[in-house]
Amino acid sequence: MEFKTPLLTIEDPDNLHLCFVLDNKTYALNAKNVLEVTTLPLINEPQKLPEYIVGILNYNDMFINVIDIRKVFSLTQKKYELSNKIIIIKGSESLIAIIVDEVTDFFTAHPSKIQRVMGESFNNIARTFYKLNDEVVNIIDLDVLEETIKKAHFEENTTNYSELFPQDEEALCVLQKRRNDIAKIPVMTLDAAVYGKDQYIVFHLNNHTYCVYSLFVKELINVKNYPVTKIPYTPVYINGIINHKGNFYTVMDLKKFIGLEDKNSEIHHDDLSDKKIIVLESSELKLALLVDDIVNIINIAKESMEVKNDMALDNMFIQAEAFIDNQVYNILNIDKLINDKRLYVDNSN
Repeated sequence: MEFKTPLLTIEDPDNLHLCFVLDNKTYALNAKNVLEVTTLPLINEPQKLPEYIVGILNYNDMFINVIDIRKVFSLTQKKYELSNKIIIIKGSESLIAIIVDEVTDFFTAHPSKIQRVMGESFNNIARTFYKLNDEVVNIIDLDVLEETIKKAHFEENTTNYSELFPQDEEALCVLQKRRNDIAKIPVMTLDAAVYGKDQYIVFHLNNHTYCVYSLFVKELINVKNYPVTKIPYTPVYINGIINHKGNFYTVMDLKKFIGLEDKNSEIHHDDLSDKKIIVLESSELKLALLVDDIVNIINIAKESMEVKNDMALDNMFIQAEAFIDNQVYNILNIDKLINDKRLYVDNSN
């Protein structure tokens, strides 16, 4: 179910709402914020994510957080099914996706008939309701939903969402195909104001927090799901190669390449199972960066970045620094990285 044309072409778009269902109760979102509705795909789960976040979805070459709206509303957790729907929403700050039981219909909510909920309801996210054919429809306040998710950003997620997905091989193949289709087929042109916000993948190397610009990133994966084949007579920073979707990628230990000491190198010398991989692909090479953990996806405006003429930072492949919420984010110099002569074999002789 895709919206091939902008919903703004519909009469009275400001009051048009999309209905969805959770546990036989009906909720609604303002339709002008809805980019797409699709069936449940396989969700990337590269690491422990903050509260409410199931994982990450590649949509229109943008990485967006997938939210368990059921948990946000403190509803009883239940396993996902192939029939579940994903609603991709354009918020005021970013794109998000929510998992719902089903999507039912559109309706126009006449402002004079929208009523206020007395007291707190669904964490104060559904503060108004509308009576539609004798049915109560709870209307989601998207700004409050975004703020609730943002506040939970530093809370550790206590739910193992991977256990909630179908586990049989046939279902996993269906979910995988859906994920690939969403990633490779744009369904509409994104709003310039949203697309213009620079998204960065945040990852850890020891105690350092790095970011890589998302447009360079093809996918985020767990090492434990992809056996690394070692190659003899390669530099110490090359772990081997992986076969990912029929393509071979060189696995490079970013800490060793940069020159950071691995604190756990003596204890778990060959155990990479807890590591994460950031898959990069350019016209020159296919590279899988081995990192300690992938922790978040954030927007960093160019005005927040500070470029420093510091040789020490340059040696650590830091292009700039961003200071957000009392934390320093090191922006990875991806151009310097992929053009480093150590990644190429000299065939001149």
